Amino acid sequence: MGDDSEWMKLPIDQKCEHKVWKARLNGYEEALKLFQKIEDEKSPEWGKYLGLIKKFVTDSNAVAQLKGLEAALAFIENAHVAGKTTGEVVSGVVTKVFNQPKARAKELGMDICLMYIEIEKNEVVQDELLKGLDNKNPKIVVACIETLRKALRSVAARLFSVIDVLICIKSIISHSFL
Repeated sequence: MGDDSEWMKLPIDQKCEHKVWKARLNGYEEALKLFQKIEDEKSPEWGKYLGLIKKFVTDSNAVAQLKGLEAALAFIENAHVAGKTTGEVVSGVVTKVFNQPKARAKELGMDICLMYIEIEKNEVVQDELLKGLDNKNPKIVVACIETLRKALRSVAARLFSVIDVLICIKSIISHSFL
């Protein structure tokens, strides 16, 4: 328990980067509460977490990662600077979240991608999802297809380049797991 008291005193951003997964979990929980509490989308507080959001999504501990995904989604929904993290976060979702056995993690990953599309970062999201179609892991390919399907069915369909998706259908059909 002596170790717990050491990291409990750290600020939220340092907890989120801590080597102990329980500290990171606690940091993500506190960050989630903070992100839901900040009312000004242009608050300078958001800037402190720009470099950390990818780590929220790609945490090596599954329990901490789930809470990190929730915190990342809250960040994307509320921060005006969230668009700056699109490429690295969506790439992390595709490689580290879509291959998870937990359905909740995949669901949150899809929600993160759809939220980025909603804040008009659709081109970056689409590029990362299309790259995911070439992955050798069938779980990742299926999750990318499902996310693309949801994006095309939503209001965001008008923002998506359907032609690029149609071109990739060839790679989907010829994938080794089919």
